[in-house]
Amino acid sequence: MSVSDPLLRRLKGLVLEIRMKNEIVTDKSAVLQPLCVVLEEIYRKGIKYSGWFRKSDYWTWINKVASIPGQRINPVFSIVVESIRECKKVHMECGRGRLFLRAALMKKVVSTPIQMLMALGDKQFIQEWYDENDSILGNEILTEILLSLLRELSKVTFKLTFKNASFLDNTWELPVYKQYELVPCSDLGLHVQLCREYLVVTSVVPDSVADEDGKIGPGDILDELYGESLRGAKQAKKAKELLEQYQGLPVHLNIIKPYSIADEIYRPIYDLLEEANINIKCDKNDNEDVEKKSTKKPPHAILPEEDDDEVPVHGSDGGAVYEVEYLGRAVLGRDGRVQRIEDSVAIVLRNPTEKMAVKIDMSEKDVLVIDRSNGRTVLHHTYTEISACGRRTDAMKYVGYIAGETTCSLAQDFMCHVFECQTEQQHKDLKELICYCDILHQPVL
Repeated sequence: MSVSDPLLRRLKGLVLEIRMKNEIVTDKSAVLQPLCVVLEEIYRKGIKYSGWFRKSDYWTWINKVASIPGQRINPVFSIVVESIRECKKVHMECGRGRLFLRAALMKKVVSTPIQMLMALGDKQFIQEWYDENDSILGNEILTEILLSLLRELSKVTFKLTFKNASFLDNTWELPVYKQYELVPCSDLGLHVQLCREYLVVTSVVPDSVADEDGKIGPGDILDELYGESLRGAKQAKKAKELLEQYQGLPVHLNIIKPYSIADEIYRPIYDLLEEANINIKCDKNDNEDVEKKSTKKPPHAILPEEDDDEVPVHGSDGGAVYEVEYLGRAVLGRDGRVQRIEDSVAIVLRNPTEKMAVKIDMSEKDVLVIDRSNGRTVLHHTYTEISACGRRTDAMKYVGYIAGETTCSLAQDFMCHVFECQTEQQHKDLKELICYCDILHQPVL
């Protein structure tokens, strides 16, 4: 066999491109999919697919080599392998292999299984998996060249969404993936249909928690609830049980959008949408508007795998500060639902008895409303005390948030606090910031 290979030349070109740009590689990077594809082709070249019980793939031997006793194992590599084994979003060997490559790139252990394979010094083991005359991993010289390229890749920062894995059994193409934290509720307001192991949203109840700001819509797929995958008929049945189990706590919900990162209809779900009788349009400008409106977060609420847009004025602790007018409060008793925002704003506007110039300081753990004239703290709420935030559609510059005297699940005395924002953009930003102030720093029990 020649000491060169077309796949290695392709990989070298991609590695040089990435290293020259010196940028963080994300799911949106154009180079990511070609890189993953060529790595998979290298791992698959000359592989012996036949197994005793099922068709094998490169993940099969990676999983096996990680379990060979008596060898030193990189602890990060061990954690990555274990996370793939436990993941319920991929059901096939090819999907597990793809998820491994993504995780290995992020954790800088993509070369580790090959190094372990070579360290075994067991040619019989390698020949069990690869044809030595038609593979890269079965040839020592080509393997050394491959390792040198992978070591260069380990110098690159990959910032990928590990949870975006439910379609890796079928394709390397990725859908848009969103993670939401919604206010506590017993009913999200979603109608769903199980289509080939996926929970597809068929409709959204108007004015429900899920309908707020158009975060969720027909054609979306419920991927994860409270950290548990919803893929599969058995897992899908858990959704209602999980909502009951975590009643009173903010809802952690992960969504697969029906369009790709390239702002096109996501091809792998064509059949699912047809089966659910859903027709959607994917307009790039519309999608951008929705994302800007529904995903802006304060710095402390940005998830590690997200690369969000800018946020407004920041405090030294990473919070956000706004100068607004406080108008007053409406007493709601035990009712802290988001539906009470609209009438509460109307009540306060009819009699704004507590009007004052304030600044809202949103820090890591709480919200402070401070009188700008004397620095006195007017309101102080932790994020777990805030049950809802919203505005009237006919009075867009007014925003209100509902908070109880203690954690939402225990509160008996909710009040809606109403503010007047000085600009249209400010009221949108303020509303979104409060909506996403959640329990990222609180344990889920």
